[in-house]
Amino acid sequence: MHIERLDFENSPYLGVYGRATDRVLLLREGLGEKKLEVLREVLKVPIIETSIMKSRIVGIFAAGNSNAIIVPWYIWDAELERIKTALNEFGIDMDVVPFKSRLTALGNLVLTNDKAALVSKEFTREEANAIGEILGVDEVERGMIASYHSVGSVGVVTNKGGLVHPEATDEELEWLSDLFGVDIYVGTANMGVPFVGSCMLANSYGVVVGHLTTGPEIVKIEEALGFLG
Repeated sequence: MHIERLDFENSPYLGVYGRATDRVLLLREGLGEKKLEVLREVLKVPIIETSIMKSRIVGIFAAGNSNAIIVPWYIWDAELERIKTALNEFGIDMDVVPFKSRLTALGNLVLTNDKAALVSKEFTREEANAIGEILGVDEVERGMIASYHSVGSVGVVTNKGGLVHPEATDEELEWLSDLFGVDIYVGTANMGVPFVGSCMLANSYGVVVGHLTTGPEIVKIEEALGFLG
């Protein structure tokens, strides 16, 4: 199964609490084993349970792809060490880099796959270039989606496809598709929520969506992320 519905203690906003890549899933602490098993089965990657800055909203603070994960400069040393130790135990050679910026909601402000990164215009050009270098992508751009700076919360992109806010224009979809090298669609999750990045955890192997996501939304998500056909 490449798509499942789930809730985290009745919250359908899974993307707020985790950050999925093709190599690992960073996830808030305290979920039951049954839910962890669903995540492992669908996303097919090891799970590292952690907090960031003593908070459970791991998906808001962390961004990443197969090459690296960036976290706020203010992450606690013990949290950083825990993530690095777990990666080592799983045999995953992957950088975890505290990023020095006044902006800490990196997961909300960075949209990336292994080819490219789109970062909020709130970052300086120098910061954007530094993020691109850490993530090891071919291309990094500063921009907005549907007039939103929070590109990581209004979009989700993997190495197979992407889904963004329904108000994104045709020009934006074409630009995003060229940037990330995958087809990009518009859609919603959790019964009409346009902030799709906050509603799901997705990588190239599967996607776990908030439990309020409707059947028609699921079909669109499957199509957008390359799981149909």
